[in-house]
Amino acid sequence: MKLKFAAATAALVALSLPAMSSAEDKLKYEDLVHCAATNQVIAGVFSLDDGATKNKTQIETYNSQATALQVIAAVGSSKDAKMVLDDTSKEVDVIIAVLGNADKSKSKAFIETEVPKCNTLGQAAVEVVNDAKASK
Repeated sequence: MKLKFAAATAALVALSLPAMSSAEDKLKYEDLVHCAATNQVIAGVFSLDDGATKNKTQIETYNSQATALQVIAAVGSSKDAKMVLDDTSKEVDVIIAVLGNADKSKSKAFIETEVPKCNTLGQAAVEVVNDAKASK
């Protein structure tokens, strides 16, 4: 199982994190959970008002990315799925607080840096999970 996680980590780093420095080449559990939560928040934003119908494809994409990131986080850590879901839920609350902060520069910075990074990481996670499924 650890070998699969190492391969998944290497694939994710190679595919998605050009902005990370070489000192940070190893994905951390916290990064995976943070990006899973970020993808969940994005899906939630897309579903506001009548968006659930209008943005169905985008919502499914971001939810799939969140799930793939959570799977990889669970596989690579000593935490079970429930713990990963709980940690992701806590991180969603943190992100919502940042986005709702009166200091709009914080939400702007988050949107400009974290959303693209987590979208890319989520896309890579989906690829890794799909590749793992296909190779079974």
